[in-house]
Amino acid sequence: MRRKEKINAPTTRYQGSKRRILPWLETIFSTLEFNTALDGFGGSGSVGYLLKSMGKEVTFNDLLKSNYQTGVALIENNNITLNESDINHIFNEQSSHNSNNTIATIYEDVYYLDKENRLLDNLIYNIETLSDMYSGAELKYKKALAYHILFQACLAKRPFNLFHRKNLNLRTKTVKRSFGNKKTWDKSFQEHFRNFNTEYAKFIKSNDKKNKAINQDIFSVTGKFDLVYLDPPYSRKHHNSPQNYAEMYHFLEGIMNYNNWEKNIDLTRVHKPFKCTKSNWNSDLTKNFDALFKKFSNSIIVVSYGNKGKPSIDTIVKLLKKYKKNVTTISHPYSYKLNRNNGIGYREVIIIGR
Repeated sequence: MRRKEKINAPTTRYQGSKRRILPWLETIFSTLEFNTALDGFGGSGSVGYLLKSMGKEVTFNDLLKSNYQTGVALIENNNITLNESDINHIFNEQSSHNSNNTIATIYEDVYYLDKENRLLDNLIYNIETLSDMYSGAELKYKKALAYHILFQACLAKRPFNLFHRKNLNLRTKTVKRSFGNKKTWDKSFQEHFRNFNTEYAKFIKSNDKKNKAINQDIFSVTGKFDLVYLDPPYSRKHHNSPQNYAEMYHFLEGIMNYNNWEKNIDLTRVHKPFKCTKSNWNSDLTKNFDALFKKFSNSIIVVSYGNKGKPSIDTIVKLLKKYKKNVTTISHPYSYKLNRNNGIGYREVIIIGR
Protein backbone atom coordinates (compact mmCIF):
# COMPACT_ATOMS: atom_id res chain seq x y z
CA MET A 1 0.00 0.00 0.00
CA ARG A 2 1.52 3.31 -1.02
CA ARG A 3 -0.57 5.29 1.42
CA LYS A 4 -1.63 4.61 4.98
CA GLU A 5 -5.03 2.93 4.81
CA LYS A 6 -7.30 2.40 7.75
CA ILE A 7 -7.51 -1.22 8.85
CA ASN A 8 -10.90 -1.73 10.45
CA ALA A 9 -10.24 -5.07 12.13
CA PRO A 10 -9.07 -6.27 15.55
CA THR A 11 -5.33 -6.36 16.17
CA THR A 12 -3.64 -9.72 16.52
CA ARG A 13 -0.26 -11.12 17.51
CA TYR A 14 -0.74 -14.14 15.27
CA GLN A 15 2.06 -14.87 12.79
CA GLY A 16 0.94 -14.94 9.17
CA SER A 17 -2.12 -12.79 9.78
CA LYS A 18 -3.28 -10.84 6.73
CA ARG A 19 -4.53 -7.93 8.81
CA ARG A 20 -2.06 -5.42 7.35
CA ILE A 21 -3.21 -6.09 3.79
CA LEU A 22 -6.95 -6.18 4.45
CA PRO A 23 -7.62 -2.95 2.48
CA TRP A 24 -5.97 -4.58 -0.55
CA LEU A 25 -7.93 -7.80 -0.05
CA GLU A 26 -11.16 -5.84 0.30
CA THR A 27 -10.50 -4.24 -3.09
CA ILE A 28 -10.08 -7.70 -4.61
CA PHE A 29 -13.15 -9.21 -2.94
CA SER A 30 -15.20 -6.22 -4.09
CA THR A 31 -14.66 -7.25 -7.72
CA LEU A 32 -16.22 -10.68 -7.12
CA GLU A 33 -19.92 -11.51 -6.90
CA PHE A 34 -20.72 -13.67 -3.88
CA ASN A 35 -22.92 -13.75 -0.79
CA THR A 36 -21.63 -16.74 1.17
CA ALA A 37 -17.96 -17.40 1.93
CA LEU A 38 -15.80 -20.04 3.59
CA ASP A 39 -12.55 -18.96 5.24
CA GLY A 40 -11.00 -22.41 5.10
CA PHE A 41 -7.86 -21.79 7.17
CA GLY A 42 -9.29 -19.07 9.41
CA GLY A 43 -6.27 -18.53 11.67
CA SER A 44 -6.33 -15.08 13.26
CA GLY A 45 -9.81 -14.36 11.89
CA SER A 46 -8.70 -11.18 10.12
CA VAL A 47 -9.95 -12.14 6.65
CA GLY A 48 -13.08 -13.75 8.05
CA TYR A 49 -13.80 -10.52 9.91
CA LEU A 50 -13.22 -8.51 6.72
CA LEU A 51 -15.73 -10.69 4.86
CA LYS A 52 -18.21 -10.29 7.71
CA SER A 53 -17.76 -6.50 7.64
CA MET A 54 -18.48 -6.60 3.90
CA GLY A 55 -21.90 -8.08 4.65
CA LYS A 56 -21.12 -11.64 3.58
CA GLU A 57 -22.42 -14.77 5.32
CA VAL A 58 -19.17 -16.23 6.63
CA THR A 59 -18.18 -19.72 7.72
CA PHE A 60 -14.88 -19.61 9.60
CA ASN A 61 -12.96 -22.88 9.82
CA ASP A 62 -9.74 -23.85 11.54
CA LEU A 63 -8.36 -27.16 12.78
CA LEU A 64 -6.80 -25.61 15.89
CA LYS A 65 -9.23 -25.35 18.79
CA SER A 66 -7.66 -22.08 19.91
CA ASN A 67 -8.30 -20.51 16.52
CA TYR A 68 -11.84 -21.89 16.56
CA GLN A 69 -12.46 -19.85 19.71
CA THR A 70 -11.32 -16.78 17.78
CA GLY A 71 -13.84 -17.58 15.05
CA VAL A 72 -16.64 -18.01 17.58
CA ALA A 73 -15.72 -14.77 19.38
CA LEU A 74 -15.27 -12.50 16.35
CA ILE A 75 -17.15 -14.06 13.43
CA GLU A 76 -20.07 -16.02 14.86
CA ASN A 77 -20.68 -13.72 17.83
CA ASN A 78 -22.83 -10.70 17.02
CA ASN A 79 -23.32 -8.83 20.28
CA ILE A 80 -21.92 -10.57 23.37
CA THR A 81 -19.08 -8.78 25.17
CA LEU A 82 -17.35 -9.07 28.55
CA ASN A 83 -18.42 -6.61 31.23
CA GLU A 84 -16.62 -5.47 34.37
CA SER A 85 -18.29 -8.18 36.44
CA ASP A 86 -17.03 -10.83 34.01
CA ILE A 87 -13.46 -9.56 34.18
CA ASN A 88 -13.56 -9.38 37.97
CA HIS A 89 -14.76 -12.99 38.00
CA ILE A 90 -12.01 -14.09 35.62
CA PHE A 91 -9.31 -12.44 37.75
CA ASN A 92 -10.78 -13.51 41.09
CA GLU A 93 -7.82 -14.81 43.09
CA GLN A 94 -10.06 -16.29 45.79
CA SER A 95 -10.82 -19.24 43.52
CA SER A 96 -7.16 -20.22 43.15
CA HIS A 97 -7.47 -23.00 45.74
CA ASN A 98 -9.98 -24.72 43.43
CA SER A 99 -7.92 -24.58 40.24
CA ASN A 100 -5.45 -27.18 39.03
CA ASN A 101 -1.76 -26.35 38.79
CA THR A 102 -1.06 -27.96 35.41
CA ILE A 103 0.83 -25.00 33.93
CA ALA A 104 2.64 -24.15 37.16
CA THR A 105 3.83 -27.74 37.51
CA ILE A 106 4.81 -28.56 33.93
CA TYR A 107 6.00 -25.26 32.51
CA GLU A 108 8.19 -23.91 35.28
CA ASP A 109 10.86 -21.64 33.75
CA VAL A 110 9.73 -22.41 30.20
CA TYR A 111 7.42 -19.61 28.99
CA TYR A 112 6.31 -17.47 31.94
CA LEU A 113 7.32 -16.53 35.47
CA ASP A 114 6.15 -18.84 38.27
CA LYS A 115 3.52 -16.39 39.52
CA GLU A 116 2.22 -15.99 35.96
CA ASN A 117 1.95 -19.75 35.54
CA ARG A 118 -0.13 -19.98 38.71
CA LEU A 119 -2.27 -17.09 37.51
CA LEU A 120 -2.91 -18.77 34.15
CA ASP A 121 -4.10 -21.94 35.88
CA ASN A 122 -6.51 -19.81 37.88
CA LEU A 123 -7.72 -17.78 34.88
CA ILE A 124 -8.60 -20.94 32.97
CA TYR A 125 -10.59 -22.23 35.95
CA ASN A 126 -12.43 -18.91 36.26
CA ILE A 127 -13.26 -18.74 32.55
CA GLU A 128 -14.74 -22.22 32.76
CA THR A 129 -16.82 -21.22 35.78
CA LEU A 130 -18.50 -18.44 33.83
CA SER A 131 -21.07 -21.24 33.57
CA ASP A 132 -22.13 -20.26 37.12
CA MET A 133 -23.30 -16.93 35.70
CA TYR A 134 -24.42 -17.67 32.14
CA SER A 135 -25.81 -20.44 29.95
CA GLY A 136 -26.56 -21.27 26.32
CA ALA A 137 -25.31 -19.04 23.52
CA GLU A 138 -24.41 -16.24 25.91
CA LEU A 139 -22.06 -18.55 27.81
CA LYS A 140 -20.56 -19.86 24.55
CA TYR A 141 -19.68 -16.39 23.30
CA LYS A 142 -18.52 -15.07 26.69
CA LYS A 143 -16.10 -17.99 27.06
CA ALA A 144 -14.87 -17.79 23.47
CA LEU A 145 -14.16 -14.08 23.80
CA ALA A 146 -12.44 -14.57 27.15
CA TYR A 147 -10.20 -17.28 25.71
CA HIS A 148 -9.43 -15.26 22.60
CA ILE A 149 -8.41 -12.27 24.72
CA LEU A 150 -6.37 -14.51 27.01
CA PHE A 151 -4.56 -15.94 23.97
CA GLN A 152 -3.66 -12.45 22.77
CA ALA A 153 -2.34 -11.60 26.24
CA CYS A 154 -0.30 -14.82 26.28
CA LEU A 155 1.23 -13.98 22.90
CA ALA A 156 1.97 -10.38 23.87
CA LYS A 157 4.06 -11.58 26.82
CA ARG A 158 6.13 -14.00 24.72
CA PRO A 159 9.37 -13.23 22.83
CA PHE A 160 8.49 -13.45 19.11
CA ASN A 161 4.83 -14.02 20.17
CA LEU A 162 5.47 -17.78 19.86
CA PHE A 163 5.90 -20.97 21.89
CA HIS A 164 8.42 -22.61 19.58
CA ARG A 165 11.22 -22.82 22.13
CA LYS A 166 12.08 -22.47 25.80
CA ASN A 167 13.34 -18.89 25.90
CA LEU A 168 11.97 -17.17 28.99
CA ASN A 169 15.55 -16.00 29.60
CA LEU A 170 15.22 -13.56 26.68
CA ARG A 171 12.69 -11.73 28.76
CA THR A 172 14.32 -12.00 32.19
CA LYS A 173 18.04 -11.45 31.62
CA THR A 174 19.45 -7.96 32.02
CA VAL A 175 21.12 -7.13 28.71
CA LYS A 176 20.99 -4.53 25.99
CA ARG A 177 18.25 -5.66 23.60
CA SER A 178 18.20 -5.38 19.82
CA PHE A 179 14.67 -6.79 19.53
CA GLY A 180 11.54 -7.34 21.52
CA ASN A 181 9.63 -5.15 23.91
CA LYS A 182 10.40 -5.84 27.56
CA LYS A 183 7.79 -3.32 28.69
CA THR A 184 5.10 -5.30 26.88
CA TRP A 185 6.42 -8.62 28.19
CA ASP A 186 6.40 -7.36 31.77
CA LYS A 187 2.95 -5.78 31.62
CA SER A 188 0.55 -7.80 33.77
CA PHE A 189 -1.87 -10.30 32.29
CA GLN A 190 -4.76 -8.28 33.71
CA GLU A 191 -3.61 -5.06 32.05
CA HIS A 192 -3.20 -6.83 28.71
CA PHE A 193 -6.57 -8.52 29.14
CA ARG A 194 -8.40 -5.30 29.91
CA ASN A 195 -6.76 -3.45 27.02
CA PHE A 196 -7.63 -6.16 24.52
CA ASN A 197 -11.17 -6.41 25.88
CA THR A 198 -11.72 -2.68 25.42
CA GLU A 199 -10.47 -2.93 21.84
CA TYR A 200 -12.42 -6.04 20.84
CA ALA A 201 -15.70 -4.76 22.27
CA LYS A 202 -15.70 -2.17 19.50
CA PHE A 203 -15.51 -4.85 16.81
CA ILE A 204 -18.21 -7.24 17.98
CA LYS A 205 -21.23 -6.46 15.87
CA SER A 206 -23.84 -8.08 13.67
CA ASN A 207 -23.91 -7.95 9.88
CA ASP A 208 -27.46 -9.39 9.89
CA LYS A 209 -26.19 -12.70 8.51
CA LYS A 210 -25.96 -16.13 10.11
CA ASN A 211 -22.19 -16.51 10.42
CA LYS A 212 -20.64 -19.53 12.08
CA ALA A 213 -17.32 -20.99 13.18
CA ILE A 214 -16.37 -24.64 12.76
CA ASN A 215 -13.41 -26.69 13.95
CA GLN A 216 -12.59 -29.22 11.23
CA ASP A 217 -9.87 -30.45 8.94
CA ILE A 218 -10.34 -28.54 5.68
CA PHE A 219 -10.96 -31.79 3.80
CA SER A 220 -13.91 -32.58 6.09
CA VAL A 221 -15.74 -29.28 5.59
CA THR A 222 -19.13 -29.66 3.92
CA GLY A 223 -21.59 -27.14 2.53
CA LYS A 224 -22.05 -24.89 -0.47
CA PHE A 225 -20.24 -21.58 -0.65
CA ASP A 226 -20.23 -18.91 -3.34
CA LEU A 227 -16.58 -18.18 -2.52
CA VAL A 228 -13.88 -20.18 -0.78
CA TYR A 229 -10.85 -18.32 0.58
CA LEU A 230 -7.77 -20.47 1.19
CA ASP A 231 -4.71 -19.25 3.08
CA PRO A 232 -3.02 -22.56 3.89
CA PRO A 233 0.38 -23.19 5.48
CA TYR A 234 2.99 -23.67 2.78
CA SER A 235 6.62 -24.64 2.51
CA ARG A 236 9.38 -22.16 1.87
CA LYS A 237 12.65 -22.76 0.07
CA HIS A 238 14.93 -25.27 1.81
CA HIS A 239 11.90 -26.78 3.63
CA ASN A 240 9.89 -29.80 2.53
CA SER A 241 6.99 -29.51 4.97
CA PRO A 242 4.46 -26.69 5.45
CA GLN A 243 4.80 -24.28 8.33
CA ASN A 244 3.52 -25.95 11.49
CA TYR A 245 1.20 -23.55 13.31
CA ALA A 246 0.33 -26.22 15.88
CA GLU A 247 4.01 -26.30 16.85
CA MET A 248 4.16 -22.52 17.20
CA TYR A 249 0.93 -22.19 19.20
CA HIS A 250 0.75 -25.54 21.00
CA PHE A 251 0.51 -23.81 24.40
CA LEU A 252 -2.80 -22.23 23.38
CA GLU A 253 -4.01 -25.63 22.23
CA GLY A 254 -3.03 -26.99 25.62
CA ILE A 255 -5.27 -24.40 27.26
CA MET A 256 -8.17 -25.60 25.12
CA ASN A 257 -7.43 -29.19 26.14
CA TYR A 258 -6.66 -28.32 29.74
CA ASN A 259 -7.99 -31.47 31.41
CA ASN A 260 -5.97 -33.68 29.07
CA TRP A 261 -2.96 -31.40 28.74
CA GLU A 262 -0.63 -33.23 31.08
CA LYS A 263 -1.24 -36.58 29.36
CA ASN A 264 -0.43 -35.18 25.91
CA ILE A 265 2.89 -33.39 26.35
CA ASP A 266 6.06 -34.32 24.52
CA LEU A 267 8.43 -34.50 27.49
CA THR A 268 11.37 -35.44 25.27
CA ARG A 269 11.68 -31.80 24.16
CA VAL A 270 12.77 -28.97 26.44
CA HIS A 271 9.87 -26.67 25.51
CA LYS A 272 7.35 -29.48 26.22
CA PRO A 273 4.95 -29.03 23.30
CA PHE A 274 1.37 -30.22 23.52
CA LYS A 275 0.66 -33.00 21.02
CA CYS A 276 -1.92 -31.35 18.79
CA THR A 277 -4.34 -32.95 16.36
CA LYS A 278 -2.45 -33.73 13.17
CA SER A 279 -3.59 -32.05 9.99
CA ASN A 280 -4.05 -33.79 6.66
CA TRP A 281 -2.38 -30.73 5.13
CA ASN A 282 0.95 -32.53 4.90
CA SER A 283 4.17 -32.45 2.90
CA ASP A 284 2.52 -33.45 -0.39
CA LEU A 285 1.13 -29.97 -0.96
CA THR A 286 0.67 -30.35 -4.72
CA LYS A 287 -1.67 -33.25 -4.11
CA ASN A 288 -3.41 -31.32 -1.33
CA PHE A 289 -4.03 -28.27 -3.50
CA ASP A 290 -5.41 -30.42 -6.29
CA ALA A 291 -7.78 -32.16 -3.89
CA LEU A 292 -9.02 -28.86 -2.46
CA PHE A 293 -9.56 -27.28 -5.86
CA LYS A 294 -11.57 -30.31 -6.91
CA LYS A 295 -13.57 -30.27 -3.65
CA PHE A 296 -14.55 -26.61 -4.06
CA SER A 297 -14.72 -26.53 -7.86
CA ASN A 298 -18.27 -25.15 -7.79
CA SER A 299 -17.18 -22.08 -5.82
CA ILE A 300 -15.10 -19.04 -6.67
CA ILE A 301 -11.69 -20.01 -5.29
CA VAL A 302 -9.35 -17.36 -3.87
CA VAL A 303 -5.91 -18.53 -2.74
CA SER A 304 -3.55 -16.38 -0.69
CA TYR A 305 0.05 -17.47 -1.17
CA GLY A 306 3.66 -16.30 -1.07
CA ASN A 307 5.76 -15.87 -4.19
CA LYS A 308 8.58 -17.83 -2.49
CA GLY A 309 6.38 -20.73 -1.43
CA LYS A 310 6.54 -24.36 -2.49
CA PRO A 311 4.89 -25.55 -4.67
CA SER A 312 5.38 -22.56 -6.95
CA ILE A 313 2.75 -20.06 -8.03
CA ASP A 314 2.93 -21.49 -11.56
CA THR A 315 2.18 -24.97 -10.22
CA ILE A 316 -0.84 -23.75 -8.25
CA VAL A 317 -2.17 -21.82 -11.24
CA LYS A 318 -1.79 -24.90 -13.42
CA LEU A 319 -3.68 -27.01 -10.87
CA LEU A 320 -6.47 -24.47 -10.54
CA LYS A 321 -6.89 -24.30 -14.31
CA LYS A 322 -7.92 -27.97 -14.24
CA TYR A 323 -11.15 -26.85 -12.56
CA LYS A 324 -11.53 -23.18 -13.50
CA LYS A 325 -11.64 -21.54 -16.92
CA ASN A 326 -10.62 -18.10 -15.69
CA VAL A 327 -7.56 -17.95 -13.42
CA THR A 328 -5.85 -14.66 -12.56
CA THR A 329 -3.09 -13.58 -10.16
CA ILE A 330 -2.51 -10.31 -8.31
CA SER A 331 0.49 -9.58 -6.08
CA HIS A 332 1.41 -7.13 -3.35
CA PRO A 333 4.70 -6.42 -1.47
CA TYR A 334 4.57 -7.93 2.00
CA SER A 335 6.97 -8.59 4.86
CA TYR A 336 6.56 -10.15 8.26
CA LYS A 337 6.67 -7.76 11.18
CA LEU A 338 9.07 -9.83 13.28
CA ASN A 339 11.55 -10.57 10.51
CA ARG A 340 11.67 -7.92 7.83
CA ASN A 341 14.94 -9.26 6.37
CA ASN A 342 13.13 -12.51 5.68
CA GLY A 343 10.63 -10.50 3.67
CA ILE A 344 13.06 -9.02 1.14
CA GLY A 345 11.60 -9.63 -2.30
CA TYR A 346 8.55 -11.29 -0.78
CA ARG A 347 5.15 -10.69 -2.33
CA GLU A 348 1.73 -11.87 -1.28
CA VAL A 349 -0.01 -13.38 -4.29
CA ILE A 350 -3.76 -13.77 -4.69
CA ILE A 351 -4.80 -16.46 -7.16
CA ILE A 352 -8.44 -16.30 -8.25
CA GLY A 353 -10.26 -19.09 -10.04
CA ARG A 354 -13.69 -18.44 -11.56
